Amino acid sequence: MTLEEALEFVESILQAKTGKQLTAPEKEILKAAWDNETYSTVADRLYMSVGHIKDLASRLWKRLSDLLDEKVTKNNFRRLLLEQSNNYHIEDPKGNILIVDALVENLHFLNDILTKQGYKVRRVTNGTMALKTVRNLPPPDVILLDIKMPDIDGYQVCSTLKADAETSDIPIIFISALNEVFDKVKAFQVGGVDYITKPFQPEEVIARIETHLTLQQKKHKLRQQIEQHQKTTEILYQSHALLTSLLNSSRDGIAAMQAVRDLVTGEIEDFRYLLVNPVFAKLLGKQREKLTSKAGQKKLLNRLAPGLLEKFVQVVETGEPLEQELGWETDTGKKCYDLIAVKLGDGFSITVREVRD
Repeated sequence: MTLEEALEFVESILQAKTGKQLTAPEKEILKAAWDNETYSTVADRLYMSVGHIKDLASRLWKRLSDLLDEKVTKNNFRRLLLEQSNNYHIEDPKGNILIVDALVENLHFLNDILTKQGYKVRRVTNGTMALKTVRNLPPPDVILLDIKMPDIDGYQVCSTLKADAETSDIPIIFISALNEVFDKVKAFQVGGVDYITKPFQPEEVIARIETHLTLQQKKHKLRQQIEQHQKTTEILYQSHALLTSLLNSSRDGIAAMQAVRDLVTGEIEDFRYLLVNPVFAKLLGKQREKLTSKAGQKKLLNRLAPGLLEKFVQVVETGEPLEQELGWETDTGKKCYDLIAVKLGDGFSITVREVRD
């Protein structure tokens, strides 16, 4: 528990029981008690007399003792709150739970149940403090929300949280006494996911929280997977667009071919095009769609240069690149080209560049 959480807890109890909030001097007194500072330090900080600070402190400890049913002093204030909130020392809590209940007895009971199960718990006694606490980090994984509260009821709290994009996904479990009027339909309409009736059964509380935590974790994991898929798709799209642009703007003929193997022997008997850029297709005098739609390049390859198919097979089988000059018959006459083939998976990539000199 931090000092801010301690002040928040004390203020929620004061507001629920007395309708009042901590004054600025009272907060400084509690801060001094938490940090083991003297009243003189508080007096200097607030430009007040030490006597006045001691009088304020005496009345404050008396009020807190009455509210907590235990003697509270400057010396034991921090220890008492830490004992009541030992869940803050859990290194790896199973989940963060916010309990909103006007009755301090219920807060203590639920806190004991959940902290023993390894949960980190924050507790407030009214709707206003609940809305404020939800936005503190870390946000709660599940909220146990009382219906009947002194300021705004649980339905209004739930509606407010569900209307905010930052808190709309937090599961809210309503809690209500058996003798209270509890509109279950309204509870679900405003965004509640479940409800528990008082008196609480520890097994039921734990089971319902674990159920909704599991659902929330699965939802979160699915959302992460969707986001990752979207990122991957975007990267692939951009990469494809970049590759297409480079291939289409290249002055060299570029293609990628995959081996066609005999199903029995596994030997390469032909190749088929995976990718062909416009320059390469033009050199062959073929349309790109026709080149990539079918296999059967053996005859064409050997017609370009005797034994060229076998050389490409060696590139695939050995991984050794091939560099060769070719005399290529085109529509404008015979031209000389440099050919480079490099192994690519179970095939190869080929680059053809005209030799102009």
